[in-house]
Amino acid sequence: MKSLAFSALLLLVLISCTVTDDLRVNPNLMTDEEIIVYNKSQDRIWDHIVCAREFRVQSHIKKRYCGTLSELNRRASATGEQLNIISFGGGPLIYR
Repeated sequence: MKSLAFSALLLLVLISCTVTDDLRVNPNLMTDEEIIVYNKSQDRIWDHIVCAREFRVQSHIKKRYCGTLSELNRRASATGEQLNIISFGGGPLIYR
């Protein structure tokens, strides 16, 4: 009986993993034409998708990265906050 319940639970987990959410859009998989059509259908400018070709850490190959303006803004502000913490961190490390 336990193996039947375990099998049913495993089947439900596998089915839930295969169900896709059609409301979410992955901009990295879209072509330029699809991005243009998507941007025309959006009312808010923060929902528009923007792509850039850039280097990532430990790579000399430019890769295309896409995201909405709100995601890019959130990532830039988080990076700025991290840099601010690093450059203006706590007091001096050596006390006399």
